[in-house]
Amino acid sequence: MMHTNRRWFVSEVASAEELAHKLCKTTWCCCNAFRIKGQPEYVWLNDATSEDGAQEYAVIKLNTSTGKPLQIESITFSWCDSERAIRYVKDTLAGKDDNHDFACAVEPILQTPEEHGRCQYCA
Repeated sequence: MMHTNRRWFVSEVASAEELAHKLCKTTWCCCNAFRIKGQPEYVWLNDATSEDGAQEYAVIKLNTSTGKPLQIESITFSWCDSERAIRYVKDTLAGKDDNHDFACAVEPILQTPEEHGRCQYCA
């Protein structure tokens, strides 16, 4: 997670397929984050450097044995087709990213859309 001072508002999507489609087919504001309904332990945070840049997402696991959120992966979804994006999301949900050597503790500022309001990154 490159942006330690950014605030993200978390939107919920219905499925891995919906999330994958949204992340690889749409350019989002830098303050967008997503989680899948029924899978609250994983959050995908827009970690792009700008709205015009590659859509890079930090994958965060919230419920960890350490009690601290961990960044377990980083994926450039704008470089993925739908099939690959779905595979990446499903791999995360299956726990395949949980034990990467490069995982690190992070402290993301996560908000509901109501809490977030508008920020400098909002469109």
